[in-house]
Amino acid sequence: MRYLVGISALAFVLVACGGGSPAAVPTAAGPTVPTVEEDVTAIRALYAGWNEAVEASNVAGYVSVLDPEVELLPTGAPPIAGSAGYADMLEGVFSTNTYKIVPLTPATIEVAGDWAWTRYNYVIHRTPIGSEETFSPERKFLDILRRQPDGSWGVYRHMWNYNSPDATP
Repeated sequence: MRYLVGISALAFVLVACGGGSPAAVPTAAGPTVPTVEEDVTAIRALYAGWNEAVEASNVAGYVSVLDPEVELLPTGAPPIAGSAGYADMLEGVFSTNTYKIVPLTPATIEVAGDWAWTRYNYVIHRTPIGSEETFSPERKFLDILRRQPDGSWGVYRHMWNYNSPDATP
């Protein structure tokens, strides 16, 4: 119950601060505001590119989808703040492992003005370079995204947890 109240409060705050995305209508400056459906499509494309970057061990491609003020909140480790710190961490991660992502369910995406959040489950197959052993824990994710000044979306907070207590990351 506390969880539902917390999520409801977060949704209220996001909508109150940023407003909902109306249907595409001209603004005073002339351009149109994207519809929620257009935002969801853009966010799905962001995740497709992000997954491709992970599977290609492409640090620049990965970081390109992040908000400059991103914060990674990993399971069992301290937070990593900022896209530069995130990139430094990825250099080590991608130089020692390869990855294959298998989405288990379509992502749930909610948009509230210039903020959005996503919830999804993946199995991420991690194979240490030079090894034939692969680790495949199931993970659940919750991300908060923020609209960027150019109208695109960036991942502002990225967090996950494992679905089994004995998972090998």
